[in-house]
Amino acid sequence: MIKGVVNGLQAALGDATASPLSSTALTAATRKAVLDEFRTRSQFAGRLAEIDALLRSRSMCAPEPAGHVTADESAEVALLAQSLDEHLRDLHIRRIDTADESEAFVVTEGEGESFEVLRPAYVDEMTGKVILAGWLRRIPTTDALGTGGGDA
Repeated sequence: MIKGVVNGLQAALGDATASPLSSTALTAATRKAVLDEFRTRSQFAGRLAEIDALLRSRSMCAPEPAGHVTADESAEVALLAQSLDEHLRDLHIRRIDTADESEAFVVTEGEGESFEVLRPAYVDEMTGKVILAGWLRRIPTTDALGTGGGDA
């Protein structure tokens, strides 16, 4: 990230090094470079989260008919998922696969007190901001289904 800011700062300053820079000009150029780098990182992180969520939703939700997925294709999907995991980790993006952190999710449908994750949420660990909100579906709790016994 620092490298991007330095490159942006150099571009913003251009050939201004021939003349003395005012403190105001240097501050404005630095501010612009930092904001541009955060904007670029945010856009990239959002796209990466969308790709990861799409890959995970396809592998979880799309039942494949027997014989339609070869071992090579399955291995390629596993390699892609592993590569995405590494990229997310390197960029300090956390995938949330459980409904424990409900503030990172949107409830899309269903009734009940428990939740099922339909799509994971992604949070930027550097800023704490949600990059891509996850989707939750309400489901009945196990006790509501009549499986529980009496008082414990």
